[in-house]
Amino acid sequence: MGSSSSENSLQRFAEHLQTREKVFFSLADSVLEYNLFFDIPEEISDLSGQQKRLLEVLQAIGNRKLDWLCFDDVPGTELLSSEGWDSYLSSLLSGQSSLKRIDIQCTGTMYSTVCAQVGAFLARSSTLENLRFSLPLHVRSGATMIPLSSAAVGSLSQGLVQTKCLRRLSVKREEGEMADVLTSAFTGDVRNTSVEYIFLPGNLERLGIAMPVLLSSNNHNLKKIDLELNWERVTQGAVDEFRMVAKTFRKRESSDVDASRKVVLQFSCDTTAKFTEDDGRRAFSCLDSWADASEHAPMLKTHLQLNFDGPGRPEQGNEKPGGDVKGWFLFAVKRYVYLNGFQVSLFWNMDAIMDMDHLHMLCEGIQSNQSVESLDIEYLGDQDSVDRKCWTHLFHCLRHKRRLKKLIFNDVHAGDETFRSLMDLLQVNIYLEDVDLAAMSKWESEGKRAMVKEALRRNRTQASYFSTLRDARLPFENARAGRIFLCGNPHAGKTRLRVSMMETRQKTSRVKMQLNKLLGLKRTKGVDVELLRDDEEMQVSIWDLAGQEIFRALQTLLLPTVTQACVFAFIFNPMKDDQHQQLEMREDLEEAFGKELESWLRFIASNYPITGTSLPEVLVVITHKDRMKMHKMEKSCDWAERKGKHYQIIYQKALKLHEGFFYVDAQDVKEAKPFVERVFQLFSDMLQKKSPQAPSVCSKLISKILNRPREVISHPVWQMEEFLTFVSKSLEAFDAGCFAPEVENERRVLEALSLYMHDVGSIFVLPHCNLVVVDISWLTHKFLGRLISKGHGFEVKSGTRSYSSPDGFMSKLDLGNILMSVSRRNHGTNITIESQVLHDLLVSLDLCYQVKSVKGDRFFIPTIFHRGEIQKENLSWQTTESSDWQHFGYRLLCESRDTSSLTSVVFPRFQIRFRKEMMERGEISDKSYDCQRDLIRLDWNGYFIIVENDGVAGDHVDFLVRFSKSKKQQETMSFVKEQMLERFRMFCASPEGCRGVTMVTAIIRPECVQKLTARVYRGDQVILEKELIERLRKAVEEKLLQEEITWPTGEEGRECLINYEHIWPRAPEASLPKCCQRVVNLLEEKDVSEILKPLREKKEATLQRLCKVSEQLDDFKDAGKEGLELSRQKGDEGWMHLNDEEGRPEKAMERRLHDHLERGFEGVHHQLQEMHRDLSQQLRTISDLQKKACSTLLSVMSKIDMMVGYSEAREAASLPRRPFITFNDVGLREKISGVVQIGTPVRLHLMCESRLEPHIIEDQPGMKLIVGDKNKELLRSILLNSTRVFWFLLKAGVQVTLAAGSVIPELADLSLGSNAGLVFADMTLDKLKNLDSLPVMEKSQMAEKVWIFLKEQLLSKNSISSSFKLKSVKYSHGTVPVEDSYGWLCEKCVDKGEKNKVLKVVS
Repeated sequence: MGSSSSENSLQRFAEHLQTREKVFFSLADSVLEYNLFFDIPEEISDLSGQQKRLLEVLQAIGNRKLDWLCFDDVPGTELLSSEGWDSYLSSLLSGQSSLKRIDIQCTGTMYSTVCAQVGAFLARSSTLENLRFSLPLHVRSGATMIPLSSAAVGSLSQGLVQTKCLRRLSVKREEGEMADVLTSAFTGDVRNTSVEYIFLPGNLERLGIAMPVLLSSNNHNLKKIDLELNWERVTQGAVDEFRMVAKTFRKRESSDVDASRKVVLQFSCDTTAKFTEDDGRRAFSCLDSWADASEHAPMLKTHLQLNFDGPGRPEQGNEKPGGDVKGWFLFAVKRYVYLNGFQVSLFWNMDAIMDMDHLHMLCEGIQSNQSVESLDIEYLGDQDSVDRKCWTHLFHCLRHKRRLKKLIFNDVHAGDETFRSLMDLLQVNIYLEDVDLAAMSKWESEGKRAMVKEALRRNRTQASYFSTLRDARLPFENARAGRIFLCGNPHAGKTRLRVSMMETRQKTSRVKMQLNKLLGLKRTKGVDVELLRDDEEMQVSIWDLAGQEIFRALQTLLLPTVTQACVFAFIFNPMKDDQHQQLEMREDLEEAFGKELESWLRFIASNYPITGTSLPEVLVVITHKDRMKMHKMEKSCDWAERKGKHYQIIYQKALKLHEGFFYVDAQDVKEAKPFVERVFQLFSDMLQKKSPQAPSVCSKLISKILNRPREVISHPVWQMEEFLTFVSKSLEAFDAGCFAPEVENERRVLEALSLYMHDVGSIFVLPHCNLVVVDISWLTHKFLGRLISKGHGFEVKSGTRSYSSPDGFMSKLDLGNILMSVSRRNHGTNITIESQVLHDLLVSLDLCYQVKSVKGDRFFIPTIFHRGEIQKENLSWQTTESSDWQHFGYRLLCESRDTSSLTSVVFPRFQIRFRKEMMERGEISDKSYDCQRDLIRLDWNGYFIIVENDGVAGDHVDFLVRFSKSKKQQETMSFVKEQMLERFRMFCASPEGCRGVTMVTAIIRPECVQKLTARVYRGDQVILEKELIERLRKAVEEKLLQEEITWPTGEEGRECLINYEHIWPRAPEASLPKCCQRVVNLLEEKDVSEILKPLREKKEATLQRLCKVSEQLDDFKDAGKEGLELSRQKGDEGWMHLNDEEGRPEKAMERRLHDHLERGFEGVHHQLQEMHRDLSQQLRTISDLQKKACSTLLSVMSKIDMMVGYSEAREAASLPRRPFITFNDVGLREKISGVVQIGTPVRLHLMCESRLEPHIIEDQPGMKLIVGDKNKELLRSILLNSTRVFWFLLKAGVQVTLAAGSVIPELADLSLGSNAGLVFADMTLDKLKNLDSLPVMEKSQMAEKVWIFLKEQLLSKNSISSSFKLKSVKYSHGTVPVEDSYGWLCEKCVDKGEKNKVLKVVS
């Protein structure tokens, strides 16, 4: 290569580096990339060539502005002198003005040179924030290393002292010189003041000196220090250092250390680690010293982590805890019960299997240790490798751990059962402050994460006031409050049944009973509340819900905020509703009963909070038994039983619908009594199971309020000060007003009692207007009930004005008149409520807000007033039409649309709550926020958003977005999801929403958003986001399983991997044609990244297995004498094919793959962690891994051919290479004895020889052979070789499906029997462990005979295709044929190969 050509090539390489998106550069990776770019072999024998390559790579890197640079070992390092490296590194670093992170993981003489230059750069840099020292992966920790020179130590120390920008310092090297650097940099008058975080290895030499220095340093920015210690690496030196730490802290005063500085010892152990009893003893010595030190230094925290990778390998004869990691871990958890900040982590990797017994043991240990503050659980295994009941058991063990503050949980396969178990935990353990579900993207899209967040928010409030009440030393008792809700349509007999239920507990005068029968009972408007039972065992109230649909909005406001024992009774009237036909039975009882029951079950399931495994109890009551007797139907209620069983199945996950029903005359107290007794029995059972604790005085206060004394009846709304005075006087009357002497603020205790009573629904606290509603019946019945009646024309008298509001707004004058009329009606009951108080109640309940304008003030109050005439839907973007706009849309959809829906009050209250929050934060104004009934228009941060509700009691809400092309779509998607979708989910999960509804995300066709297609036509223009993600995942996996990878090179090739299109159907009514759209343009990059991440991890594991198998195959002595080799085909983009030009394996290629795996993946792994949104990097990594894995697999298959004696001549003759024998035709007697006699039939089969997924073909007929004297040795050789082939394929990760029968025999029985027959035995995969020591074929002469025998047998068949379902193919790469590369493939693989144009059928 001439000088000009060399300069041009170097310039092209530099430009190639400039075009890369990633700003991370590793010296080793760059050398490898240089080799690939110029097609140069890694091993260059010419020293001048190595030096030239190294200098050119360094020069090319130096021309690039970097964010992250890694100094690692590269070939040819020794070619440059220390002065040469010094000069180059000085030049490289001096040109970096944006470098934020440096990793130093080199060894040898280069180490000191790099450290010295980095120290000098650190002193002058204004951008470097992160500095890491570590060892290359191929160098074991503890290995003898060349120590840092004194000059390097001085330079690093001085750099650390002078830097003003370094924030993170990670040291993963154990030599004592690093401790000297730290000691020097953090002591003295001039010291480091910028570092906030330090990571150190537990085996660091002179740790006992460095640690006290760091803890007493005057660097006030230093907040956290992490120490990492692994079970396998606990040396005696580490034991001595930890003892020194403990000794130092015992002598120090607590004032000598910064109490705000947190130090965490991260002690990890792997179940696959090889360990001894001495290891366990040293580990306990370190932890004992640490526990001793933590007694004198509370900032010292402990983190124990157990990694499940598979079965451990304990030394023989060792006893626990030294000989079993799991046993040791359990012992440690039980042993250290008084550690500060104790954190426990359990991690299952992709190959691990959940062991229920071990989890039980660990749960036992965690349960017995009351100091555990944080628990981290990560399960990355297969979906079928874990019993989901494991999580149920674990969460149950955490129910009463009050010191547990944080739970980190990640199981990508966790479903509804796990979610309910977690919610069950949150209902009981209110002191759990944080549940980290960041890795559970599936739960985010399903709305489950929002429900967990809301439960935590509620728990924080409860924990706060419960802490206040406990500090006041008020006596606590098991909560005994419960509610029974009477549900049903109008005229069902709910109110009559309520009166009869009350009479079972309270005797009513005969005069009053006769008056009730003569005058009838007033119809319920809203909710009527009465106290049914109040004694030491339970406190049960009846909540009579009005049957009209218009009152459902009101009823959802009154369900309890906290978990409370609740029973729902569905009341059904089999008679006609018409007052003139009340004696007539309904025409279709079963249909009417089913329709009403389903309506109320949906209401219950949608609004009752998901509280875990305990579901709301539902009873069925059929009334008007007396009238049914007239029709002789009192005993014939099969229609009710059939429908009941039907809905039991449908709603089994949402509620518990009891079998059978109660058949009563609601006016007969005797018939109501069995029903009341059943209700009390249910409450007794529920209170025994749940039994949450509550202050005993609360039950007395609730009893007093619900019994409605005169001051409550005449004065239903109080100022907060009045109510607190009432509570204080009541406590004195109960003789419970003696708080603990140290309680200084009595008001705080009284407020805590008020909040508890509000949460259980006994009172209504409105902090914004400083009001307390003490009479719930007045609020629901006499105020809101009457207001809704007026607003919806319910029972409007003739001549009385009926109000309506098409857009949801009402003038201030009209609303004032209505409130005044409601207030006047209250005067008749001696209740005086000012109109302003009523207005404040509506605002505080998020039922309205006021808008001021020049045309007059208006109130948005859609819930109270009916729509009137339905106007034609007419949506339009209030922006100028232009080609500069982009559009997308989301739909939040009820996950269980068959059993849940959004009630009519949810969206209006969200409109009001969202506006209130945004106005308080100053993010919007009335000009940028416009509300109409079922609609929000929002101009926010340059985004134009329309939120549209699906009418009354619908099942979805649409979010339509328009934004300028100057904004990035990914940022817009993230903004809308976080600020709009997540807010709506959180609102639904709150007490003001529908707490039983989980909302999943769907994607709306962008063209529908652009045209604002009417919602009635959007139905089939929507697809669930999780369904789209799953389709993309399957498409990517299918492309990775192609017979050959035919992607174009570069970015185009990587984009090809995710080039999957979704087909939107045609919608002629909306003028929408059928069209296709790339899925990656509809999803967030993080969603695509979540798809690619497990694929990348799987490919890494596959490549590791392939490299190990490839190395193992090299150990066969006779392999390759007459075999084939792999070499690079020019222009074939790294793909390998078969030829015999050189006559030796390509060791260099394999070493390159292995070294890249060892060196390069750590950098890639860290980069993906810190830049997980870099989709292009994910695609590049998967593409590279796939190509390397495929190349290595081809190498493995070639070596297998060598091992079994399959030559190039046989391939050219199209002889199948993968024969095996089964014994399906062998009789039962021979199978029992394990001996195949001469004359016994066996069957010859052939595998599909797909180069990327060789496999056994199901239902392959095969060829019948008879075992004889002449062929028994040949058949035995085929059996031996096929067994060897199967084993290595399985080890390499190839999913070989074993056919029925005995494919793999027992190795010990591969010998001649006493009758000179062929001996075999059935075998499972766990018996294959000895195959690694299987001898190679004894003689090449025997191999020749085997292949000749096989050829003769196959030629005797007229057609291999019919007997073995295989076709002969010749491979090619695009239009370039691959010489002498043949194979026999099944029909499916042939079709795939022909589609990808990588092969053609020969015969």
